[in-house]
Amino acid sequence: MALRQHLVFWFIVVCFALNAQSVYGPVDYRDAWIGGGGAGLYGASFLLTKKVEPLSPEAVSSLYEQRDDIWKIDRWVTRQWSPAAQHISDGFILGAPALPLVLLLDGNTNRKFGRHALIAMEGMLLNLALMQLSKASVRRPRPFVFNPDVPLPPKLERDARLSFFSGHTSTVATMSFISARLYTDLNPDNRHDGLAWATASVLPAITGYLRVRGGKHYLTDVLVGYAAGMAIGLVAPRLHR
Repeated sequence: MALRQHLVFWFIVVCFALNAQSVYGPVDYRDAWIGGGGAGLYGASFLLTKKVEPLSPEAVSSLYEQRDDIWKIDRWVTRQWSPAAQHISDGFILGAPALPLVLLLDGNTNRKFGRHALIAMEGMLLNLALMQLSKASVRRPRPFVFNPDVPLPPKLERDARLSFFSGHTSTVATMSFISARLYTDLNPDNRHDGLAWATASVLPAITGYLRVRGGKHYLTDVLVGYAAGMAIGLVAPRLHR
């Protein structure tokens, strides 16, 4: 639901604020390919996700015995469980689409925000497509599934098999780094570049920590999610230069 809200949010922003005049050039075929391709892949991956069968109670019980087979770097996360950390991380992903709005505060970007909002939306679509395709293909059980102290109901949901990779982390990373990339491209001599990149680096790191602490993702899930989101955030604007 949160991901769909992100798309609706950015569709409204673009429709009301689109302005083709920018250092990234006017809207052209690249926007159609990137945005259309991302939307198409996300739609396909969403349908694939619907085909993922939830775990049965018997399968969950058998997984308890397989905990020692998990990579050591990830095994310790199977002992983590914090609904509070999960709720806080949800706040991060819900707030992520608003990060590019900071560009409205800058004189070099506020009159051309619509063009930059479209690029941000394209980055979001690419992230959603890559993340959802990975989840639907890998079908990795979440860490809490291996924790006998966690109640059974959440382990029987389809979402319990969609651990790899962390969508919360990748989404926050995408929007953080795309905002920093846009800001620095539009302000090449600005002395606040360091703050922009530091903020972009820290926000997804905090999100990843909360997902691990909440028992929702392994360390490798959030590391890959961070890397994927950062790559998309850095590359998406440059595809228009």
